[in-house]
Order: sequence, then structure tokens, then C-alpha cells
Amino acid sequence: MILPPRSTDTRPGPSLIELPAPLLPSSGRPAGGGEILVGVDGGATKTIAVVYDLKAHRAYAAKAGPSNPDAVGLVEAGRAVGQAVQGALDEGGIDAHDVAACVVGMAGVDTEEERQELLLDAPNLKHAGVTVMVNDVVCAWASATLGEPGIVAISGTGSNTFGVDASGHTWRCGGWGHILGDEGAGYWLGLSAMRAAVAYRDGRAGYTELVPMLLEFYSLSALEELDDFVYKSFDKAKIASFAARVAVAAKQGDVTALLLFRRAAADLALQINAVFDRLSFDAPPKVGLIGSTFHAGEIFTGPLRKKLRRVLGDNDFAPIQLPPVGGSVWLAARAAGVAAQLDIDMVRQHLNQAVLQLEGHPTS
Repeated sequence: MILPPRSTDTRPGPSLIELPAPLLPSSGRPAGGGEILVGVDGGATKTIAVVYDLKAHRAYAAKAGPSNPDAVGLVEAGRAVGQAVQGALDEGGIDAHDVAACVVGMAGVDTEEERQELLLDAPNLKHAGVTVMVNDVVCAWASATLGEPGIVAISGTGSNTFGVDASGHTWRCGGWGHILGDEGAGYWLGLSAMRAAVAYRDGRAGYTELVPMLLEFYSLSALEELDDFVYKSFDKAKIASFAARVAVAAKQGDVTALLLFRRAAADLALQINAVFDRLSFDAPPKVGLIGSTFHAGEIFTGPLRKKLRRVLGDNDFAPIQLPPVGGSVWLAARAAGVAAQLDIDMVRQHLNQAVLQLEGHPTS
């Protein structure tokens, strides 16, 4: 075997995501006088915008269609963001020119070229004093740490991990999608359960309770129908949705399901450890966990915690402070220079009320 010359060896380059100066933990930004903040959480299924009136302590929310450019293209993504923002402004009777700062967190956005093109189709964002567009994992980090040094791990349909240290250095690990990555997330768990079921069908592995669960969950009469379900009507979200049933099987003691969650925890721990190793923390950092896969509880977080002892130290995982769009609002306050005026309990209360009302849930 001929090995390549050592000179061709490469090390990782810059972080996939750099934190813009107005959002740095120590931005040194002077105190501002703006009272209106806007935060946006854009994804593959919907876009939520929240307008927060700092003086009146009121939050107004609106939603629009999907805004992940990978799913709908840059033009439609920009329009969805503009529509959601305008809806929230109209809800509060607020003019776009009164917005002190707006932070847009969007899945699938990593380059400055993408940001500029998206802004062309969301003209109301141009009127804000400061407008910043970042990948949605940045806003997830802010939701977990309130914009302070720390790490966030996302495990929903897919997985993504992001951290920021006190110097403002960043590192992202994961976020490569279901073909290149998404280890330790719902899609991986759902697909792995299917693989375990067909391995049993082939005689390559033992029986698992995941077999009848799969048949019932997807309304299949036999495992032989699974390949048609996957290949002819591929749906990443539908495959990921089975992760909740894998959690049920694991809690009931199914060995295969338990092993899948342990493997998922190990894979996600690799991401968090990689972020930790690329950054510099003087003490064990806050580590927040966001995403539906964590609803599995200790069967997932237990083995994950054991794999992260050198990262966590004696600490446990940090509680999530705000809903996803709340991270955008919090960063908007930093960009406007008014973060010191925010009260976390009050912001959380008003944001939760606005988002619940938006989704049609009573708040009383």
C-alpha cells in the first residue's frame, strides 16, 4: 500500500460558522436606545418571527411557510422570513423603521452570499438598526446559554453541535444532513431500527420488539413492504418520527433499542467533545441539549452524560432558557446594545405566551 506524502495531510480549517461581531459574548457594543427587537427562527417546515417590545414588555408572534433554502430555495426562503416578520409587526401595530435590531436564525444558511440574497426578498428587515442573519444553530446556542460561552447539541430529526468560548471563537460539528451525517439523532435512530428489523428478517440478527412496532407504526402487513416504504416514498421526517417508538422499546427493556440509544449517545458525545477540544474554556462549559430526541430521557441522556465527564466536570446539562426563537430575540438585544435591560423570567414568560397563542394553545 502506498501512503500519500505527509505534506498532503490536512487539519480542519476555520469554523463553519463565525459569530458576527455584534453577537460576540464581549462585543463591547455601547448601550442603545432601541425598544423593539425582532427574532426569527426559520426551518424546513415553518418560520416563526417574534417582535419584542422592551418598553411595554409585550411579545407578538407570527408564522409563515418553510424558509430552509435547501428545501424551498433562496427566493421563497426570503419571502417566508419577510412574511413572518411583517405578520409579527402588524400584530403589534409596529413600524419596521422602529426596529432596533433583528436576528434571523435560519437552517441551511452558512455563507454571506446566501444571507445577502435572502435579504433581498425580505425588504422589511433592511429598516432595522442592525440586521444579522446566522445559521439556526447559533440561536439554539443562545437559547441554551443566553449568549454566554458554552455548547449546544441539537438532536431532532438531525444533529448539530455548536460552541462559543469567552474569546468569541466558535466551532460547529455536525449538521451535515441525513446522507453525510445526522448521527445521534431521530433519523439515525429510525433508520437503524429499520436495519435491525430487516437483519432479523434475514436471519442475521436476533428478534427485537422493534419489528411489530415498525409494522404497526407504518401500517405494514409484513417486513417485506419496508423497502418500498423507504425507497418509493422516502420521507426523512417520517423515518425520524419512529425514534419515539424506539425510546418506548428501550424503556421496556428491548436490548436492541437500548443499544441503539447507547450508540446514538456515543456518536453525539463525539460531536460535543470535538467542539470542546477546538475551543478554550477556563471551567467546564454549559452544555445545553435541544431537540425532540432528548424526550427519550435517561435512556439517552444517561449514557451521553457518562461520555462527557471531562466536558461537564461535576455539572449536569444546562437547562434550556428560552424557546428556539427566543435565542434570536436575546441576540437581537445584544446587537442593539440593550441586553442588560432584559429580565430572563419576564422574556421567557412573554415569549412562551406569544408562541403558544400562535400555535393555537390557550395560555390561561
